[in-house]
Amino acid sequence: MKTKTVILLIIILSAAIRFYNIDQKNLWFDEIYSWKISQGDVVQIVSETSGDIHPPLYYTVLKNWNKLFSDSVISMRILSVLFSLLSIFFIYRISKLFFKDDLPVIMILLMYAVSPLNIYYSQEVRMLNLNLLLCLGSVYFFYCFINKSSGMNGLLYTLFTVLAIYTHYFAFLILFTEVVVLMIFYLTKNVSKLSIKKYAGYFLVINIFYLPWYPTFFQQISKGQPWRTQQSFYEVAMNTGGYLTEIFLSPYIGYESMSAYYVSLLVPTVFLTFLIVCLIKLVRKRDFTMTDTISLFFFIPLLIAAIISFNQSIVFSRYLSIIVPFLLILIVYYSFKSFKRSAAVAIILFFTAASIYGTKIYYNNNFKNNDYRRIISYIEKDFKPEDEIIAEPHFMGWCIDYHIAHSGTNLKQPNILGWDMKMQLDSLGKRQDMNNLWFISDYSSRDNKEYDSLNAKMSSMGYERISEKMFYLVPAKVKVNYYRKRF
Repeated sequence: MKTKTVILLIIILSAAIRFYNIDQKNLWFDEIYSWKISQGDVVQIVSETSGDIHPPLYYTVLKNWNKLFSDSVISMRILSVLFSLLSIFFIYRISKLFFKDDLPVIMILLMYAVSPLNIYYSQEVRMLNLNLLLCLGSVYFFYCFINKSSGMNGLLYTLFTVLAIYTHYFAFLILFTEVVVLMIFYLTKNVSKLSIKKYAGYFLVINIFYLPWYPTFFQQISKGQPWRTQQSFYEVAMNTGGYLTEIFLSPYIGYESMSAYYVSLLVPTVFLTFLIVCLIKLVRKRDFTMTDTISLFFFIPLLIAAIISFNQSIVFSRYLSIIVPFLLILIVYYSFKSFKRSAAVAIILFFTAASIYGTKIYYNNNFKNNDYRRIISYIEKDFKPEDEIIAEPHFMGWCIDYHIAHSGTNLKQPNILGWDMKMQLDSLGKRQDMNNLWFISDYSSRDNKEYDSLNAKMSSMGYERISEKMFYLVPAKVKVNYYRKRF
């Protein structure tokens, strides 16, 4: 009874932290993109995502959620919170597979409750927590299938896996790890040939269901993304260390004080030391068990992501947020396995305290990325009925589109005259109906080389600059110019 009460309190704590100030931070580009894509019908969503870098399931779910509960900032972010809270069920069930004692399970759930990285993505209109929930479900039913290869376990495993890989491509890292674990089970004679054959059947079904999307999948991963660059061994190592830091101290640790900087060095150092000590003890005891396979769901995706990032840089904290629960289970499992009970509890409390500090850092920062609310307010003050707006890059204008849809503003929707600055200006030069013009230039854009020559080019087309305002936002500055056509 006490255990159930404690777990209930942890769930309440998890919910309270994730709902707290949920609308404090502005909708940044990725969130606005989610909203924009979800405005189309299912065919449009599939079409748009086929040209993007993520599969279509989340946007379809978001579309239907918005129909039921509105597309307000709070409503859309609550969807991510719900996925985060539902994930607790699978974290609990997976933990119970490996721990008979309730204390380790409670400590895993507590660490998840105060995980700053999960809290961060719980307050973001993106697919990461849906992917987390589905990947956890896939892993749980995978182990259930290994223990008892029933049809129900196989069907539920197939369902969660198919939905996961239709949500985010990094779900394939979990699927790959499951195959590796199955091979380990087979080689250690902990699973029969019959179970292997049954699993192969479900694995085939998973791939059959994904056949319609495989051409898009291969096209997207082969071309990559132009904003992702190649990295050296040093850069990959630093990004990996940064990921371990952000897991416990939030993605905002870099904007804090020098004292926070020293903490950011301490925590990953302690974690790596902890891992090395545990591995040495395991090697000496030679008692690697099937329970230890849960750690592979952290190490294998991390290793594959590191290899991928040599060619295409990856934001580890974002794409690998799905393996954080496995890291927490790993910490608790090896703490109790390698140390005395009191020492294990102390180690776990250290990482919990670091996460609480990271959560405090997260809430002390009130931005996500470029906060367009300040820019919108600035333009609104002097916007006239005959004025027009251009936002470069064009997708930054979606923030204004969202503002128009949810407020009584006098602003017009931004004009999309092209996909880069050159196309915008070429099209503008052929227009005779745009005399008063607000031009927003976001320097966080990849193609911003021509931004500083904007005034000269506008002057050559007959525009006079009336005003200029610079906004210094994260991650770069944004310039707002107001032009009037000379007659």
